[in-house]
Amino acid sequence: MDVRHFLLTCLCALPLAVQAYSGPELQEDCLAAEQLLTGQKSTDIFHSVKSSRCLTYLDGFLDGYGIGDRLADKVGVRLNAFCAPRGQEDRIRLVRAVLAYLDRQPPFPKDSEIGAAQVVGAAFSKAFACKE
Repeated sequence: MDVRHFLLTCLCALPLAVQAYSGPELQEDCLAAEQLLTGQKSTDIFHSVKSSRCLTYLDGFLDGYGIGDRLADKVGVRLNAFCAPRGQEDRIRLVRAVLAYLDRQPPFPKDSEIGAAQVVGAAFSKAFACKE
């Protein structure tokens, strides 16, 4: 067995985290994104990285939801969980929807396993209910 196969085997044996991006991390990153989108300056050297991570995650979440909705529509099912705005100027609304949802929740416990996808899905369904 060569070294690459050995390392891959060892890596596969390690337990993996349940969530790749936690709710508390999302909250911190989206606070940075809100500041960035409203033109506030920050002395945190990682501010732009944090804000980019929030905005990129929200974009990816919406893309994934859109694909899921389109595939569900192919078999005659309409997800209709939320109807979020998708314009560039609407990014602040998306960020603020997540932050507003988080503000209404109890603080995350230190070892919280609540994932970002759960938070964003709940926030968007509350803030951007579809009108039919």
